[in-house]
Amino acid sequence: MRIVHVILALGLGLVVAGCASVGNESLRHLTREGLESQLENGKTTKEDVRVALGDPNTTDFTDSGNEIWKYRHVRTQAKVENFIPVVDLLASGQDVTTKEVALFFDQDGLLRNYSMIEVEDEVRTGLITANM
Repeated sequence: MRIVHVILALGLGLVVAGCASVGNESLRHLTREGLESQLENGKTTKEDVRVALGDPNTTDFTDSGNEIWKYRHVRTQAKVENFIPVVDLLASGQDVTTKEVALFFDQDGLLRNYSMIEVEDEVRTGLITANM
């Protein structure tokens, strides 16, 4: 029975060690449909967005005084081969999911337009870096 506990503990440790994320956690599970249900052009205010998504990662201003808020979340998941001795030296890597939301506010602080992108990618490391 003790061996089962050891195996479970090691397996859980590998799963936890294999994930990392950075950025705005409110974007982690956000979908395009979920975002559309929270925002309405011409009605949603900056405060509404701040309540829903938190503070933006970056804020930019246009020449005409409008504001662009950007949110970003990046999540990485280590590939299984990272945990196999010797194989990890030859071919290891991570799956990377990036979500970005950009919101365009007018001078009155009302949302005028927004976009959301989600990109799935992978990073390969090791002596053999070609996609497998």
